[in-house]
Amino acid sequence: MKKLIKNNLYTITGIALLNILSAFLFVRIDFTFNNRYSLSKVSKEAIQDIKEPVSIDFYITEDLPQDIKKVAKEFISLIKEYKSRSKVAFSLNIIHPNTEQKGNMALASGIQPILMELRERDMEKIQNVFMGAVIKIGNKQSVIPYIDHNTPIEYEITRILKQTTDTVKPHIAFVSGHREAMLGQMPQLINELSHLTDISVIKLFNAGDLNRFNVLCIVGPQDMYTPYEKEQLEKYLANGGRLFIALNHAVGQLNESQHNGYINPTGLEDILAEKGLKIQPDFVVDNNCGTMTVNQHNGFMNYQSNVSFPYLPMITNFSKHTITHGLNAIFLPFASSIEQIKTNTTYIFTPLATTSSLSGTKHAPIFFNLQHQWNRNDFNKPKSVVAALLTNDDNNSAIVAITDADFLINDIGLYAHVLRQDNINFAINSIEWLADNSGLIRLRNKFATFASLQPIDEHYKNFLKYFNFLLPLAAIIIFAAVRFQRNRKRRLNRSRPGYIE
Repeated sequence: MKKLIKNNLYTITGIALLNILSAFLFVRIDFTFNNRYSLSKVSKEAIQDIKEPVSIDFYITEDLPQDIKKVAKEFISLIKEYKSRSKVAFSLNIIHPNTEQKGNMALASGIQPILMELRERDMEKIQNVFMGAVIKIGNKQSVIPYIDHNTPIEYEITRILKQTTDTVKPHIAFVSGHREAMLGQMPQLINELSHLTDISVIKLFNAGDLNRFNVLCIVGPQDMYTPYEKEQLEKYLANGGRLFIALNHAVGQLNESQHNGYINPTGLEDILAEKGLKIQPDFVVDNNCGTMTVNQHNGFMNYQSNVSFPYLPMITNFSKHTITHGLNAIFLPFASSIEQIKTNTTYIFTPLATTSSLSGTKHAPIFFNLQHQWNRNDFNKPKSVVAALLTNDDNNSAIVAITDADFLINDIGLYAHVLRQDNINFAINSIEWLADNSGLIRLRNKFATFASLQPIDEHYKNFLKYFNFLLPLAAIIIFAAVRFQRNRKRRLNRSRPGYIE
């Protein structure tokens, strides 16, 4: 009896000590295939490099739906992972902006409320929902204005940590001198790039040493590159340089007086072809496309209507690569197809984006017939590559090429327009991947996704129901039978003369 009491005391004491220890230590074992609950190497290094106290104010509205609560719980758990690896004071303050004062404080901090339809006691209501974070490191402050399922939480936190510790940002240069797109025409792209990079504009004939730039970006050149300029780019690549090239190789003219398309060579096509990437002199057409407004006639009436225009492909097929992971669709007006060709170089060709299974190409020059009735015979070349990556392991150089530049240009004045976010994400992912030496870009597509249960048929459901009901009963009966037999055997042994237990 005393031995039993002693063992129970040991057990209770051990459980109490584990609970006390768990209040001070945060440990999670990650069994997920994508290491969703584990900090990456770059995140661990970033938090360990922090030398000043970290304070995080997490603003979250109370009584949110369960799916939003899961994202909030994921954020808090991730913050605890950072805290467990931090060498400095690290605090997390959860603030519920349930008063006007706290709501104004959240707004003043840069937290953006989102109008959301919530269900409460069988009634629906529309409410401003806060779920964002203010991260303070020393005297510096950064904001994640809103957190949801589409927020790469670890990427955002680690990016902010690295901004504090990295005194030297990657240096990105946009090449000019050939009527390329100006920075002012790409505000969405430049705004996002400026967070983590230093941006310059250069001309190749007087740029000096190009090796000081992590990435050279060439967006929408209209004039030919000279042999000297192409030689400069070749030297830059030979020294491990990285290029992001977006070409308006196929130019479409659609206005009141012109409905034609032609090829505009710049000389960069030769550099790409020497490395195994040939841009074809054609226009891609895709049944999955955007629309345009055309004038139509019906008797004496003239009216405008939106019609599908396959020369404006919507690309939804992406390869499994860090650059394209997480993208849904990019809009590429007037793109050309890309072919892989054999060369003597050691560059490796990797497709990044392709057209749909119902797509084709039209050889340039071309006349756009807006009244054309499209059929399957027009889509004669499915899965055409429109964006690709060239990598060279020998000198660590790389090139991302895409056969459209307009997909990045917001334009200015009356023609200014907002671009699809995935258009910007593709360019940002590409440039950051090319410039990245830390692995931070790999976190950009690490989202807080939650697995859903797969539907099962009725027979299997009934089997599981009865199995779950009967299994504990069967386990108890088996355990009782084993104990009964053991005790019965012990009693028989005790009845024998000379038996000592």
